[in-house]
Amino acid sequence: MFTLVAFSATAMAQGAKVTSAASNIKYGELAKAKDAIEEAIVHEKTKGQAKAWMVRGDVYKAIAESKNPDMKALCATPTRVALDSYRKAIALDAKGNLRKQINNQLKMMSFTVNNAAYDFNDSKDYANAFDCFEQILAIDSITEPGKIDSASVYNAGITAEEAKNFEKARYYYNRCIDIRYGESPVFVKLANLDKDQGDTVAYMATLERGMKVYPNDCQPLLVEIINHYITSKQSDKALEYLTKAIESDPKNSSYYFAQGALLDQLGKPDEAKASYEKSIEINPEDFAPWLNRGVQEYNKAIEMAKVANDIPANKPKEYDAAIAAAFEQMNLAIPYFEKANALKPTDAYTMQCLKECYYKLRSSHPEYNDKYNDIKAKLEAAEQK
Repeated sequence: MFTLVAFSATAMAQGAKVTSAASNIKYGELAKAKDAIEEAIVHEKTKGQAKAWMVRGDVYKAIAESKNPDMKALCATPTRVALDSYRKAIALDAKGNLRKQINNQLKMMSFTVNNAAYDFNDSKDYANAFDCFEQILAIDSITEPGKIDSASVYNAGITAEEAKNFEKARYYYNRCIDIRYGESPVFVKLANLDKDQGDTVAYMATLERGMKVYPNDCQPLLVEIINHYITSKQSDKALEYLTKAIESDPKNSSYYFAQGALLDQLGKPDEAKASYEKSIEINPEDFAPWLNRGVQEYNKAIEMAKVANDIPANKPKEYDAAIAAAFEQMNLAIPYFEKANALKPTDAYTMQCLKECYYKLRSSHPEYNDKYNDIKAKLEAAEQK
């Protein structure tokens, strides 16, 4: 009889720990609440009680929501502990008597977790940000089964990738694809996971799959494919996809510029010229096509000068005519270089091109003397910085 009384007293004492923890939450004494509930959930008589685990969830939820730094310091990941505790309580609550109360607590905690997720992300703590987004999804699965928070699925993928958790990133990007969230850029993100691991076959297969899923919203995919072929020096392939890109977005000047640059590399200057001119027509404020058109005209002049230099010395008139034609050809480059310089005044390469042109042409075009001196001074000033 004595043993039985002692046993009952111990059980009651542990039950009192649970009650004490719940009471301490109300009075803001979270350290005491934590100590009491941690003792209760490991004791034989209360560790299997749903209420004990629910109260533990309440304790850590309160720690997460506290504005007191001392209270916050009680646990580094309070919402994760709270969520795991509520899950344990649900598993032990066979009749579901506590389910409504737990759901209400989880719904309120979801706001705290959401705010923490963005705070962690802003501070570049991507591992904890990812954990928070996973918690949000877990809470939704408990409180609103069937609900899919698409934004949190996407953010879980983004933060997992930033945290170098590539397996999880792949999982959540695939979930985005399954629920058709994030559209074609998600395929790019998924493909780049393969590319970063050196699997270009899977990388291209993912991009091609994205093209089939989003045939009318494939710009990000096309850009990715084009850049891949450009960097891997597969110009013909890049041109093939650039043609598709232009067909889908004919007002995109950058596509025409890229097309021109590739055609230049392939030794098709006339076709390249047409592409550059189209790029300029669409966006006359873009520096790059102006510069490349100038380079085209300049390079043509240099080739003409080489031909002139090969003319025999006993043919001075023929040489003079050829070199004059080369200089006039060079003069065609100047308007393009001047426009490029106006758009990007600090670009040293453009200034150097103008300096060369002005210097070579200043005898036949005296108006270039002042321009030569001006651009020369600007280059010297830039070199001194």
